[in-house]
Amino acid sequence: MKHAFLFLSIASAITAVVLFSMTNLQADEADIEAPSIESEKEHPFAEKCYKCHATEPAHQEWLHSGHSKALVNLRHGDEPARDSCLSCHSSGYSSLINQAWPKEQPFNLETAVNAVACSTCHAHGSKLEHYLVKPAKKLCVTCHTMDCGCAGAGIIHQSQSEMFLGREGAGVRRKPSPHVKAMKKRCVTCHMDKKDPEAVAQHGGHTFIADFSVCADCHDDMDTKLPKYRKEIEAKMEAVKAILDNAIDPSSDAYTDAKKNYDMVKGDGGYGLHNIPYARMLLDYSLSLKPQIVGTASEEAPAGGE
Repeated sequence: MKHAFLFLSIASAITAVVLFSMTNLQADEADIEAPSIESEKEHPFAEKCYKCHATEPAHQEWLHSGHSKALVNLRHGDEPARDSCLSCHSSGYSSLINQAWPKEQPFNLETAVNAVACSTCHAHGSKLEHYLVKPAKKLCVTCHTMDCGCAGAGIIHQSQSEMFLGREGAGVRRKPSPHVKAMKKRCVTCHMDKKDPEAVAQHGGHTFIADFSVCADCHDDMDTKLPKYRKEIEAKMEAVKAILDNAIDPSSDAYTDAKKNYDMVKGDGGYGLHNIPYARMLLDYSLSLKPQIVGTASEEAPAGGE
């Protein structure tokens, strides 16, 4: 049982590392054109939390997080962006658009000023621990979910929530990660873990980068198990993609189901490692649909084949 839980524990760590690496890559490419955090500080609607908290570990860690680059990446990323995406990619979007933003100045991708900053998670008027705007277990999944719809109908932008909870896949039963019960605060249990609360952490804290050492607190053999399972999931994803690329009818139900499952694992950002057993179920079901997607002829071995 202890070893079985290991595979799922690695999920939070590797997913955050993969997402953070991809985010930084996009941000580096966009820095030339996009306004910097510094240049936007003086905008009247830019968050001013740094004026009191700039030297604190939380702010210093946030500067190196994917959240601090969320607006830059939205504007300059590979995916088509919409103004509605600002609800998750820009702090204060909902409150500014409804209350304070001047009506004569459109609030859109060009005029938004905040990345995912302090007010996304905290408010001085909150009565919750750490002034959170929602309980920790509900906060991250507000945005880290595949049903946000901002990327367009049917496009799975992110699926961390669904993968962790083991739901919404096509053709498979629900299978939540065991960590759903074990981790009372859900995502932050791994993604904000750090050993020294007063230090500026390279992992954990407000970087939200889960380090592998978090898994070692409860599990062993991580160094040997992780490469094995990543290789397995990668191979299944490649096989499913090959089927999708050779589909006879991309409008068929079989294709739609197989692609949804593939996109869910891909959208998780770390080869489905938030819930490896569920990722395996999703991909195996997609693979089972091969005859319906590519036709029975493709199942026949070529002459002289193995």
